[in-house]
Amino acid sequence: MEKLKINRRKTSFFSELANQINDQQKDLKEFVQAPFSIENFGEIIQTKKQDFTRAQRQALSEVVNQQLADYKDYSKVKSNIDLLAEENTFTVTAGHQLNLYGGPLYVIYKIMDAIKMAEELKEAYPTNNFVPVFWLATEDHDFEEINHLHLFHDKMTWNTDQKGPVGRFSLDDIDTFKSEILDKFDNNPEYAKFLDQFYKKGNLAEATIELMMSLFGDYGLIVLDADNTKLKSTFSPIVKKEIETHFSEREVLKTTNKLENIGFHGQAMARPINLFYIKDQFRERIIPLENETFQIGEETVSKVDLLKDLEQNPECFSPNVILRPLYQEFILPNLCYIGGGGEMSYWLQFKAMFEEVKIPFPLLKVRNSVQWFDKSTTKKFDKLGLNYLDVFESIHAVKKQYVLDNAEVELDFTTLQEKSEALVTELIKTVTDLDKGLEGYSKSEATKIQKQIDQLQQKLIRHQKKKSDDAMKQIDGIYKRLFPNNGLQERYETMVPFLGKYGVEEFVEMVYNLIEPSEEDLIVMVDK
Repeated sequence: MEKLKINRRKTSFFSELANQINDQQKDLKEFVQAPFSIENFGEIIQTKKQDFTRAQRQALSEVVNQQLADYKDYSKVKSNIDLLAEENTFTVTAGHQLNLYGGPLYVIYKIMDAIKMAEELKEAYPTNNFVPVFWLATEDHDFEEINHLHLFHDKMTWNTDQKGPVGRFSLDDIDTFKSEILDKFDNNPEYAKFLDQFYKKGNLAEATIELMMSLFGDYGLIVLDADNTKLKSTFSPIVKKEIETHFSEREVLKTTNKLENIGFHGQAMARPINLFYIKDQFRERIIPLENETFQIGEETVSKVDLLKDLEQNPECFSPNVILRPLYQEFILPNLCYIGGGGEMSYWLQFKAMFEEVKIPFPLLKVRNSVQWFDKSTTKKFDKLGLNYLDVFESIHAVKKQYVLDNAEVELDFTTLQEKSEALVTELIKTVTDLDKGLEGYSKSEATKIQKQIDQLQQKLIRHQKKKSDDAMKQIDGIYKRLFPNNGLQERYETMVPFLGKYGVEEFVEMVYNLIEPSEEDLIVMVDK
């Protein structure tokens, strides 16, 4: 294995805003608590210690103890569960949807980022404790985004008619989907047996916890399902404020306007009330109407009845994308949220909303991104004599350079280009010296000459490309393999084949050793 790095800004896969959040947060100081750095954790530790009440900590501790009761055989998990009850314990959090069998590769990268970040903080602030948390988006309803995975060029889909919060989905009709996955590993029965043990009992949230604890329990990860009555009850005063004052929309719109004034667009759209009403198989927006009434699905309810329902059934009130971060930071003693560039972009809209309800805003960290070059791909690189990092340029530039480097007759246009530029300059000078009024004409003719020379160069390169047809096809194959759908591999490929290829424990350990929380560059892992 060889570990390389390339500046994110030298690739086309990250937006300018994502790059700023990654390496120039000082330019976004109005929208963040403080620029991300180990040194800046000191102040937020003190702020969170003062803000996070004993009641909040007790509720969290009780819920985690209950949800992870079956996983205390992992010594680090048991230790971290116990530590959550102590006032000098804080969390580092990453979160994601309930993707089947772990989801895209970047999920394991963000989880390991949180695990390694907690370890680094313990070294920097030894009198405190730091626990990595993975937040499950169990109240999400976008099942179409998570009901499938891509495996060996095929798409497998769990087809079900269930609706509402995905975490509450029953697993009764998942067997066909599982069978399609297991059939792909007929030649690896031990790994197929490993996969088969999951998604057999409980609901989708419980099954996801079981999988994640199997993969990361040895590293002390705490997996949290916040769709919980006790946790929602502690948060209900803020839900009440949202229903009565619509504070989140007001504050988010203020911040979004400021972001747009400096050239960035808001990623998350705030609504008058940023809550859903949920039950099993039911998830509908709470929409304010006239005369202090609210629409929920096909029903209309009064404010009095809605607030009474909140008091009696807080678990039915679900924060949407706007309020979910606020809920997270309210119920956790959290210091830092780790996510991809897209996630971080919408977090920038929320700081004023946090300040309105006096909840400390966390530090924001863009997760590590990793590009994995497998053995067959690296063999093609070596055979073609390509540099691994060159592949982050456009495919056309790589092909052109290959042709120039491997032409039977050396295609070096440097001398020709220098002479053509000198000719053009002399032509313009000669004509304008004779008649200043012909300057425009001379420049137009000079441009035609330069275009003819450029066309000649391109024709020669195309000719050589045809003679290097096999190499061109191999370069096409490399790009298709590394950048499915013209994006980073980590967003398309799942962790399933990697766990099977390298071994479950072995691959998780490889990722652990690969991740560097302080690293701002794109990490490239070359398997030789």
